[in-house]
Amino acid sequence: MKPLYLPLLLLLAACDDGGGAQADPGPTADAAIVADAGVEEDAAPVVDAAPVVDAAEPDAAAPAPLPALIGPAAAEDEDPDPKVVAVTLTAGRHANTISDRVEVDGYAYNGQSPGPVIQARLGDEVVIRFRNDLDQPTTVHWHGLRISDDMDGSPRIQAPVQPGETFEYRFTPPEAGTYWYHPHVRANEQVELGLYGMLIVHEPEPPAFDAERVLILDDILLQGDRVAAFMATFPERMHGRSGNTLLTNGVAVPPTGQAREGQVERWRLVNTANARTMSLSLEGAKFRVIGTDGGLLRDPYETRRLLMAVGQRYDLEVTYDRPGTVELVSHVLVLEGEDVVERPFVVQTIDVAATGEAPHTVTLPEVRPIQRGRTNENAILVFDAVQDPVEGVMWRINGQSHPHDPIFTFQQGDYVRMILDNRAGPEHPFHLHGQFFEILPDGRPETEQPGLKDTVLVPGLSRVTIFARMDNPGQWMAHCHILEHAELGFMSEIVVEPVDGLSPPAPPAVP
Repeated sequence: MKPLYLPLLLLLAACDDGGGAQADPGPTADAAIVADAGVEEDAAPVVDAAPVVDAAEPDAAAPAPLPALIGPAAAEDEDPDPKVVAVTLTAGRHANTISDRVEVDGYAYNGQSPGPVIQARLGDEVVIRFRNDLDQPTTVHWHGLRISDDMDGSPRIQAPVQPGETFEYRFTPPEAGTYWYHPHVRANEQVELGLYGMLIVHEPEPPAFDAERVLILDDILLQGDRVAAFMATFPERMHGRSGNTLLTNGVAVPPTGQAREGQVERWRLVNTANARTMSLSLEGAKFRVIGTDGGLLRDPYETRRLLMAVGQRYDLEVTYDRPGTVELVSHVLVLEGEDVVERPFVVQTIDVAATGEAPHTVTLPEVRPIQRGRTNENAILVFDAVQDPVEGVMWRINGQSHPHDPIFTFQQGDYVRMILDNRAGPEHPFHLHGQFFEILPDGRPETEQPGLKDTVLVPGLSRVTIFARMDNPGQWMAHCHILEHAELGFMSEIVVEPVDGLSPPAPPAVP
């Protein structure tokens, strides 16, 4: 394997208009979703797929301790109330150490990049006391959380936090799962410079893994010891910013992890890159996918390759069934001479000590099945681009760049069948705030992704169909998560109007 911190000639991943490296498909989703995207179907998700909780369990005044995390430092809970998690989060300038030879001027949360891992239990109220010490406005978006829109970090609703000012985010996450946070103002610059972090909502009784490992995957475009200029090339505007250095938890060469034969870990992965779709494999250990954007899966599955679009998350059950070296490998498209080839780069190594012990079984919480109902709304979202005399290219959704008015208005509880029609060459990871959806499987790796999602990869010159139940009323962003595309016009809104008698998503009763 090649080292991942050398000045690599990494091809723009999005230049592969067919969707990048291929991944082995997981199992087909429920048969209630039909394979013909042009036929009216009966499938749409109920978005509450949180683990079933026995509210009758006696005397749970003392919550179970949170799992110890391996990865970036966790945020300190400043509130003694066991049902409240209070964190001070400050964005500011910081010298970020990429390797022992490279330190770049960037940004950080609480003096670290990635920012501190914020942890809560299902049912906890989360209070984030945010301060902006940057020299420009910013917000914090809680990617994947189905919370109220005034806490979502959208600059169309929340006035951006000005330099030197503060804002208090307050919400109760309705689902356990792996989420992340980042700005939504000049996001292509602020995220690249270091403003991103993971937020974990633990199950009321977390599964008894031997360890939980946090892996925040990213890339960065460097010129020597500084971050390269933004939007300086047409390829960056067209395909998004693809870095020449891969990062794991903010560094090019992450520390080698330690484990023992027979142990079973939970790995929480997130792709925070500006534009690069990650194609991942794990060598030297067994693994299966147990969770995705919307939390734990009812039916975990095995695969050889993970295709992880920008913004997506995966929870893996990793079983060390033999001693030796375990490597998480990112398969990258590289230009060698005039040929585009795929090359492996190790992004995390684990040394597994021999014990002779057999792996044990970890019992996962019960997960409610995704219930479906008949679609009562349909929508087509067309993605394309036009030439622009200033920017070179402007991205559009349904013929508009940065539309001021919502592109759709739905009623709370609507089941919506969305056809995502990409009429341009570059791929688009489409992200919907405030709701979850299912992807209609059609045999491609981008669509063979079961479970609830908030982000889906739409390859160039292709269509993908998703089914969403609009349970969470509010004014919600819908955009491409290639951050350059969003800045150049691919940013819209969908409104979900409240319906009398229906409540927004709420956490299940917990002991």
